[in-house]
Amino acid sequence: MMAPRSQKAAALKVSPIEVLAAIESLYADQVRPQGRILLKRLGERAAAACAGQVALGSFPGLAVGSEVVPRLDTAHIRKVCERCPRIQVVAEAGTEYSALLVGRTPSFIDPCSNDDPFPERLWSEMAVFFGSYQNRGVRLPGGRYACARALAAAHLPFLAG
Repeated sequence: MMAPRSQKAAALKVSPIEVLAAIESLYADQVRPQGRILLKRLGERAAAACAGQVALGSFPGLAVGSEVVPRLDTAHIRKVCERCPRIQVVAEAGTEYSALLVGRTPSFIDPCSNDDPFPERLWSEMAVFFGSYQNRGVRLPGGRYACARALAAAHLPFLAG
């Protein structure tokens, strides 16, 4: 049962500096900063920054494992992007948008591309990892982004570098 609106924790409103830093980090990862991906990255960064406050019970959020992901104000994030002169908001399909850095040449990886820039060694080591007896029951979260985060957090040797 959902809590009445008045009992829900207020959504976190991020600053333009936080939004720009999140977009910069997505550019560094070569991930197109679409609104939903930007929201996830802002949530990660806020969770990491506020980890100490969670222990004190002063941070509104949703616990996911040992990480607390704050509820973010999505309309506010879009307004911050639209009002920031360093960000160009580009409409995408439906209500989706991308928040691109003005004056920065985008160099994003296309997740739908058939091009495979990775060496065969990566794939063979990954196959050995997932095929091994100890790792056969490994359960990963759904969705590309959550799965990638879980694999990165595991510090697997074949993903180093």
